[in-house]
Amino acid sequence: MARHFTGAAWLLCAMLGAGAAHGDTLFGIYAGAGMWQQEHSGDVASGGEAVDVEHDLDLEDENNNVFYVALEHGVPVLPNVRANYTEVSTSGENSLSRTITFSGQVFAVSEDVSSELEFTQADAIFYYELLDNVVSLDLGLAARWVEGHMEVSSDSGFGRADFEGVLPLLYARVRGDLPFTGLWVGADAMGLAYDGHKLLDASAQVGWESPIGLGAEIGWRQFNLDLDDFEDIDDAELDISGPYAALNFHF
Repeated sequence: MARHFTGAAWLLCAMLGAGAAHGDTLFGIYAGAGMWQQEHSGDVASGGEAVDVEHDLDLEDENNNVFYVALEHGVPVLPNVRANYTEVSTSGENSLSRTITFSGQVFAVSEDVSSELEFTQADAIFYYELLDNVVSLDLGLAARWVEGHMEVSSDSGFGRADFEGVLPLLYARVRGDLPFTGLWVGADAMGLAYDGHKLLDASAQVGWESPIGLGAEIGWRQFNLDLDDFEDIDDAELDISGPYAALNFHF
């Protein structure tokens, strides 16, 4: 996990450094931290046929961390900046109902296997605020660093597939505030399809912000990832979804 964090931390540092480079005397900072309850489904293939992470491996639902920080400034020409960080970590144990092959290792029917899926995602987002009233609208571009691995093991052998790389994305966010209450509703999405890869990461949320800037939000996040020949992964179609809750601060 240390190597995974290094890649993610690099993007976060670059992001924050960019924000400092075009900061101004008029700026706002938005930060949040929370927990995402993740349910996993889909297939992953590496050196063999596709393995179903839900039915073959029985990967468990897990709660994992999410963080973000955004800097908005008063310079019209330069974009605002935002950094997101998300963890995905789950494991499972199952007795196979069929023979599977992962990373060249064959696991026979009725064999007891243990599995692990871990990856981190760090986003560097550059966006413009097109509306900033009761309704706000942000549009921009993002780069997502994805780094992780998947393992399948048993008494007979071990297979592991590593993957890492940067995916370019489009970014959009909309938020509506209910005046004089501190309540708001919002939605955001990042996604793109290119060169056999597809990604959609979207969420909808409702939140509240106190007069001193401290607040909270709850929502639903849907993540769909398709990869084609991505490092050790021959092909992957993963769906991760579930509710999340976060505390946030605006100053």
